[in-house]
Amino acid sequence: MNLFSRLLYSAIAGVLLLAAVLLMAVAVARTFTGFRTGDGALDTMLDGIGLVIIAVAVADVGKFLFEEEVIADRELRHPAEARGSLTKFMTIIIVALSLESLVLITKAARDKPADILFPALLMLVAVAALVGLGLFQKLSQHATAAIPDNVDDKESEEEKPLAARRVTKTTGAKKGNPINQ
Repeated sequence: MNLFSRLLYSAIAGVLLLAAVLLMAVAVARTFTGFRTGDGALDTMLDGIGLVIIAVAVADVGKFLFEEEVIADRELRHPAEARGSLTKFMTIIIVALSLESLVLITKAARDKPADILFPALLMLVAVAALVGLGLFQKLSQHATAAIPDNVDDKESEEEKPLAARRVTKTTGAKKGNPINQ
């Protein structure tokens, strides 16, 4: 990956992390104001929790981008790498959807039980995403298992990122390879 791409992804990750911090600050400020004035303290707290959930999801996406595109500095050449990256990303989304739907269900049940349809559908979407991720894992497992671990991508050991070299040496040692024995 070239320097421009690394800088671009670093900037994007930084902006996402800054947005997450600002969302958390807004959540704390709103919650504090709600408790201080006494106006709808529970509603204010639930809104704050919702903002914190969104902030954590945004921060996780920023962290994911930084780890995958800047630190790892690799292209997804193997199905196992793509599967792992997609699993991480989808897990972030599924957790955020699930937590947000729980907050919305709590608010709807407290305020207007008739408005519980949207939060329930949001929870259903989170469950469908989880089932889809499990199906993806199951189906892509065959593609990962079909490719041997010792296939060389025309890369010498020195060209691989440090983390990839450690994984290769560690897995090589387990298979009887004289490296690290």
